[in-house]
Amino acid sequence: MKQGADLQSLMGYQIQRANLRMDADARAALADYDLSPAKMTALILIRDNPGCDQTALGRALSINRSSAMKLVNILVDKGLIERRPGRDLRTNALALLPHGESQLKAMLKAVGRSDARMTAGLSADELKTLKDLLERVGAADEETGD
Repeated sequence: MKQGADLQSLMGYQIQRANLRMDADARAALADYDLSPAKMTALILIRDNPGCDQTALGRALSINRSSAMKLVNILVDKGLIERRPGRDLRTNALALLPHGESQLKAMLKAVGRSDARMTAGLSADELKTLKDLLERVGAADEETGD
């Protein structure tokens, strides 16, 4: 379908379009693990923040409490993480299990290959510039306080 000058000029549209293509390729790369890129992201956050609770995980993923609970249940059922006693009786501390760690390593390799495929047309300098610019765009709301 034709994309006119209006769509081509909208940065949000261009970022979303690229994101949809990259997400689809990452999903294909993760198909053998029966996990989505969002669930892999959750595993990374749990690994990097041992003992975090479902509420903190949900905030980090920008999902509501119910969705965070469902996501955690899936990861627990797959034997990738476990719930441990939290800081009080109402919370659970999440921990990556050894099986989760080994699966995550393999998933990161698969998604790394996906990223390389999707950015093969960029030089090393262009890729660095793109990462730097996306980080700045993503952090813009933090800097302005919005």
